[in-house]
Amino acid sequence: MRIHKRTFRPKDKVEIDMKKEGREKAKAAGGRPVYRNGQVRFLRRFMPIIMIMMFGFFNLPLCAQMDVSVSMGACYSDNVFRLSDYDLQRFEERHPNLEYVKTTDDLSIKAKVDLAYAFGYKWYKIEPSLTASFSQNLSNTEKWNRDVMARLAIVRYYWDAKLLYGYYPHVYVRDYVDTDGTGKLEHFSYERNLYRADLNVKPLKNTTVRANFRYEELFYNSYWMEYDGDAKTAGLGLRQNFPVFVLDAMYEYRIFDNWDKDPEDSSYESNKYSGTLRLKDSPLDSSKKDSPKWSPSLSLSFEERFYGGTDPKNAYRVDKIYTTQAGIRFKINKQFNFTLDYSHHLRNIDSPNASVRRLKPYSENQIEAVVNYNL
Repeated sequence: MRIHKRTFRPKDKVEIDMKKEGREKAKAAGGRPVYRNGQVRFLRRFMPIIMIMMFGFFNLPLCAQMDVSVSMGACYSDNVFRLSDYDLQRFEERHPNLEYVKTTDDLSIKAKVDLAYAFGYKWYKIEPSLTASFSQNLSNTEKWNRDVMARLAIVRYYWDAKLLYGYYPHVYVRDYVDTDGTGKLEHFSYERNLYRADLNVKPLKNTTVRANFRYEELFYNSYWMEYDGDAKTAGLGLRQNFPVFVLDAMYEYRIFDNWDKDPEDSSYESNKYSGTLRLKDSPLDSSKKDSPKWSPSLSLSFEERFYGGTDPKNAYRVDKIYTTQAGIRFKINKQFNFTLDYSHHLRNIDSPNASVRRLKPYSENQIEAVVNYNL
């Protein structure tokens, strides 16, 4: 069942006043108004819940069961806003619609802290964990993230299950002209709630059947509320453990439902196929007992999105998204490891709309290096 919301756009003085009043109420309530089925509800912040969990972690008994991991890294992108060739050319010509772009390539500094507390209960291993991550682009400083994830894992020998909640308060994509509002360049950004459940079952010693389900809510800022929506993703995969390498294969089906269908419907359905080949850890120097180990990997994925909108922009639109990732991990010792990854992202567009074909395709290369230390 599709859920619709009402979005107020400043087309006249009455709607401008209503939008201003809604913002003031949202600020007082600690959120912003979100319209679904013509009713207003407020987007609440989840940070108090996360802070309570962190307080609980720090008050657990300090013992060997507490695992703390710290990661630091950097990621270079040659197309940080994922601009099309047409937009890249307009940027070189200093087009005013791209004046927000400081540089088309950029370096992002990243940090992550993981807290996990494992304990046994009867025949089960139970592990609650909390992850806080941070990233900041150096040139395009509006590109930053402060994300938090809370997980609960239950482990048995032949199966394990995991529940996860993630809160992403600031996902900035790029700037667009708010054509039915301010008429100026405004941030196209959103908040995201992620709810996920994973189940892994080992019917055979070296075979694992994997299943997951994700539910996501996307709440765009006050300039782009018509893009608010939710996504449901179901995945089924298989992991096979061979003597020298591990092979993963996964299929995912995703539905994104745009709550507001006017003026633009961005709802879509997609099929995604992915596979990963990872060689098991091998010593760099087999003659030494404590030699550092290394492990290369290669991942490929293909996603095909089918847009179901009837508006001229998205009607009959099909996106084909290709991702290739090659990486290598060096395990120096039990506490310290280093990873180096290269990834290539490519999106091709099939659409009867010439503007969509010109503006939406992109290609991006990324190189990332991460150092991880287990305390």
